[in-house]
Amino acid sequence: MTASAANTHSGEPGEEPRICIVGAGMSGILMAIKLLEKGIDNFVVYERSGAVSGTWRQNRYPGVACDVASFTYSYSFEPNPDWTHRFSPGPEIRAYFEKVVDKYGVRPFIRFNTEVTAARFENAQWRVTTGDGNEELFDVYVAATGPLNNLHYPDIKGLQDFSGACFHTADWDDDYDYTGKRVGIIGTGSSSVQSVDPLSARAEHLTIFQRTPQWVINTANPEYSPMAIRLKHAFPVLGRLTRWFYSWIGEQFGLAALKDGFRRRVVFKACQSALDSVKDPVLRKKLTPDYLPMCRRMIMSGSFHEAVQRPNVTVETTAIECVTPEGVRTVDGKEHKLDLLILATGFFFNAQNVKHVVGLNGQSLADYWKDGIKTYRSISIPGFPNYFMLVGPNSPITNLSLIEIAEIGVNYVMQCIDKIRQGEITAMAPRNDITAAYMQNLRNAFGETIWTSGCSSWYLDDDGIPATFPGPPSEYRHELDEPLLQEYELIGA
Repeated sequence: MTASAANTHSGEPGEEPRICIVGAGMSGILMAIKLLEKGIDNFVVYERSGAVSGTWRQNRYPGVACDVASFTYSYSFEPNPDWTHRFSPGPEIRAYFEKVVDKYGVRPFIRFNTEVTAARFENAQWRVTTGDGNEELFDVYVAATGPLNNLHYPDIKGLQDFSGACFHTADWDDDYDYTGKRVGIIGTGSSSVQSVDPLSARAEHLTIFQRTPQWVINTANPEYSPMAIRLKHAFPVLGRLTRWFYSWIGEQFGLAALKDGFRRRVVFKACQSALDSVKDPVLRKKLTPDYLPMCRRMIMSGSFHEAVQRPNVTVETTAIECVTPEGVRTVDGKEHKLDLLILATGFFFNAQNVKHVVGLNGQSLADYWKDGIKTYRSISIPGFPNYFMLVGPNSPITNLSLIEIAEIGVNYVMQCIDKIRQGEITAMAPRNDITAAYMQNLRNAFGETIWTSGCSSWYLDDDGIPATFPGPPSEYRHELDEPLLQEYELIGA
């Protein structure tokens, strides 16, 4: 089909650039709201599914919840005094985003069930192709797909032969009743840990197939009383104070990962205390990691250590040989008969899913990153003009609420869009030399952090360098306070 050139931007002051937002999750919704607040309605939000809220639409497994306190996992301009728990359950978070989308009038701008299959920068614009073959031109491309949304399925022999029910935690079968069933779950990350309590409460037996034990810190999740909710309605400052408190706690936790000291010792002690609550020494040994806490992303749970000690729960550490029609066979020859096999095997890091993005000189983003992920301040990339990432690689995903990261990023992108609207520039991409120096400084800064103390993780590259930010959140906020145009290659300046 012929690309639509309607409403494209010529660089004249006051003319509105056309903006493409990919993803109607938390960050895509935020970007749309901020555009509308500026009076900009010349944009499209592409969403490959039929609903908003991203990860909270996709993840519906039993026990799904946020590991960030509710009052910090909400937009700063849209507080929610009705949160029912300190860490809200997934359905409640999804309802929050659905409500926000309608309150701010975002829904009419979303094209549901429309996946972007190609994006190519040519003639100073982005040519975006969708799965139905349609092509449209945009001046700005905002990738709001988040760090994790492409399901990772394990490569296990015989997986397709299993005769029972089998699904990924992020593709949950809402109609399947696991009550009284023999359930197996592969993986021990956050989704698995959150699932153990509700699964074991109803299943006849739950077998956890563990390859790597995880540090799980005990985090109580009290319910807010009706009186507390009414007070936050009557006195909004209470909600703001609650948000500030948990943001401060998050900052301290982030500092613990960055350098040794009393904060790190407090976290280590809390992790060990949670593990010590497991009474059986054999089980406790199985659950004891051989790496330091926080080297991998920390897992929060107020119920895991109690639930894993139930008599109908088994932690199996023998490696899996194959999946059979009846269950899972481990390398010791034992067959674990199952009715339901759950794959809690996580996601591909989104840096691995960018082949469809092509910048200057026909270079794909996948090729640009083949020797390692390189970004300028987590938000833009040399050779890819007017391409912006929200919650991109090298953002502080391990020590700051993703909503706060998105708000910082959207504020930065909006400033860049303003410069295009004002006719100062047509397009901008960070300089290669500046980006190379920035990335080298990042790599050098990881030396004393906990992330390089010796472990494997989904966000570590082949050299063991994490795609996160090796500084406190306050430093990241400062870095993205405003665009430094001298660090960009500018078109039409």
